[in-house]
Amino acid sequence: MKSLVTGADGFVGEHLLTALLESEGEVAASALTLPPTRSTLSPSQMAAVDWKAADVRDHDALFRVLAAVRPDRIYHLAGFSSGALAREQAEGALRVNAGGTVNLCEAVLSVREEFPDFDPLILVMGSGDSYGDAGEPGQPLGEELMLRPVTVYGLSKACQELAAHTYRRAYDVRTVVLRGFNLIGPGQQTHFVVPDFCRQVAEIAAGERPSRLDVGNLDAERDFTDVRDAVRAFLLVTELERPQAAYNVCSGRSISVRRILDWILDDANVSVEVVVDESRIREEEPGRVVGDPTRIRQETGWAPQRSIEDTVREVYRTFAS
Repeated sequence: MKSLVTGADGFVGEHLLTALLESEGEVAASALTLPPTRSTLSPSQMAAVDWKAADVRDHDALFRVLAAVRPDRIYHLAGFSSGALAREQAEGALRVNAGGTVNLCEAVLSVREEFPDFDPLILVMGSGDSYGDAGEPGQPLGEELMLRPVTVYGLSKACQELAAHTYRRAYDVRTVVLRGFNLIGPGQQTHFVVPDFCRQVAEIAAGERPSRLDVGNLDAERDFTDVRDAVRAFLLVTELERPQAAYNVCSGRSISVRRILDWILDDANVSVEVVVDESRIREEEPGRVVGDPTRIRQETGWAPQRSIEDTVREVYRTFAS
């Protein structure tokens, strides 16, 4: 079994590579530049991966990678993953997330012309942000709901997902979308809330900055899942004989950002002045977001195994060490 991971030098990609390397299959990975600009992988793990340079905005580059590797499974993770960055670079987010998925599917079709038996399963990394304000306020979001994004990031991911579904229906490209909600874990960059809080608190505890913690809306509630649990869900979906078009990857319960912060402060054992920074508050986002994991649980038996509190404390300790 050959696997290809796009965007493999990102947060989710590195955890997925770790899991794939524990299997007996061949693992290839693409990144925008080589060597990867950031990596939590060990030297031996890096050496075990067949690295390829490819920009998902470049159809020809994707074609060359696919023709060379001819993977059985493609984990398509490349793209904008941050809502804040997507808002700053809206056109770029759409080009990478939606356009990159179109390019990947087109490249699969191009390779298929030369190798008719080429029929990989493509797992597309979607997002719970695609739901936006669908469903009843505060109620769990299920896969049957319409996609009604309320942010630029959600728009880019919804367009990405629609592209995947279109190629699935119209051209028999085997795609399945995994709608991840709020994934957290070691190695995540600091423009996400958990590592941002952890970095600030660690610097305060070390005496490197004043005891002032800048925050956004602490009352927001989100559905958090450890990235390593999410990766396990991805692998289980690939084992399904006939996967459905989309699956939520979520816990089914929400946790307030305030509670996340309390765990970090408790672990650090410091007192801080909490200051609300209005620039960090996004009024358009729902106050409470929680996903419905029923479909993936029923079809694969998957459920999160890691405690979110333990994960938050683990992330803090990577900054405090």
